[in-house]
Amino acid sequence: MKILDIIFGKKNTINHPILGKLVSDRIRGNNQTKSYTWVGSKTLGNTTKETTLIMEGNPTGPNPLHINFISDLVQNWEQEYLPKIERIISEKRIDKKEVFLKWKNDFYVGGIVPLDNRKSEFELTIEPLDDNVSKSIGIEFKNHNIIKVYTY
Repeated sequence: MKILDIIFGKKNTINHPILGKLVSDRIRGNNQTKSYTWVGSKTLGNTTKETTLIMEGNPTGPNPLHINFISDLVQNWEQEYLPKIERIISEKRIDKKEVFLKWKNDFYVGGIVPLDNRKSEFELTIEPLDDNVSKSIGIEFKNHNIIKVYTY
């Protein structure tokens, strides 16, 4: 065991059948009430950039609510989630702003982050492929439903 592992704990890794490799913060001990961040990545849609997947959990793995939502989103991205997002972006006229005119081609899902450690509430960020563009779209989900869409 490395000295860093002894002092700070070690990172745990699990392989999820849908999300792939998920790696934890450094974990010391087995306190099931302590919260740890778990991180993975996945490619959504037809882009080469990976989406960062962030979940909260305990030493044994991410919160099942977090795993369930992100797994569902990954599996049903094209058929279910993307059409809902397209509709809301159109309704809110976000796609009429010059920077977002071709958002489906010029942007990708940069990250999926929990808004609450213990609930199925997440923010999904749609970020530009071009590093020189600084605008993004934020989408908040609660229990698999879109509750808020905004630009920043």
